[in-house]
Amino acid sequence: MTSALASPAPAPALDGLPLTVGLSAREVLLVGGGPVSARRARTFLEAGALVRVVAPELAPEMESLAARAGGAVVVVPRAFTPDDLDTPWMVHVATGDPEVDAEVAALCERQRIWCVTAGDAALGSARVPARTAVSTPSGPVRIAVDSGDPRRSVRVGRHVARSLATEPAGLRARRREDVGWAALVGDCGDGDLLTIRARRLIHAADVLVVDGAADPGLLGELDDDVEVAEVGPSLSADQATALVAARTAAGNGVVRLVPATALAPASRALEARGVAFQVVPGVVDGAA
Repeated sequence: MTSALASPAPAPALDGLPLTVGLSAREVLLVGGGPVSARRARTFLEAGALVRVVAPELAPEMESLAARAGGAVVVVPRAFTPDDLDTPWMVHVATGDPEVDAEVAALCERQRIWCVTAGDAALGSARVPARTAVSTPSGPVRIAVDSGDPRRSVRVGRHVARSLATEPAGLRARRREDVGWAALVGDCGDGDLLTIRARRLIHAADVLVVDGAADPGLLGELDDDVEVAEVGPSLSADQATALVAARTAAGNGVVRLVPATALAPASRALEARGVAFQVVPGVVDGAA
């Protein structure tokens, strides 16, 4: 009779659930002290983990990392023993010895500890994806790619990040932030002449205030619920400044498009109201 708690059969190598795990102040055990372990140690440290390295010898990369990380990396200079699995939340094994790697992976499976096996990913219960990020005013959008082929995953991740940098649709935050942000973007009315940074800010904004004639194609790329206000007969420059201040204080992301030559007075008006903002210079009107 099979127990209800029996472990399921191992899943195929690519059959898994992409998941972000919180490792802050939690222990991750690295079995092996070579260059591969050093690279992964940096990844885990960036996630806030406490890293313990068990290895008879350390590569220079690992020695240097441990020296710089201080108490965040603890080195145990000996071979792995089963007792090393008493405290970690996750294990990464890269000893270069297939038998040791398989032993560690099997023990982790029995103790229900997530295990990444660098030498043979199929042995482990977890994998570390290739990671990159695209910055936005409300925080980075992190991209993780897992294809089973680490180098391919890195290339795909970089391609996605470059694509989002030039075509940043979808980067707008959907959860209201406690503190809004504002940006002044120089604009000459031609969306093709906007910088990548300017386009990223515009697509991340909840409110777009337009001084002059914005490119209709650019406006057509925005989400339907983005508030667009045009400076003109019904909205004076002073009212536009007040609108930017009010929407920012309410937790919105606000971009004001102004002619490049008008950035200075628009900046002074926001400064007078105590609004924090960034400035993205643009192409000067009439320039080729």
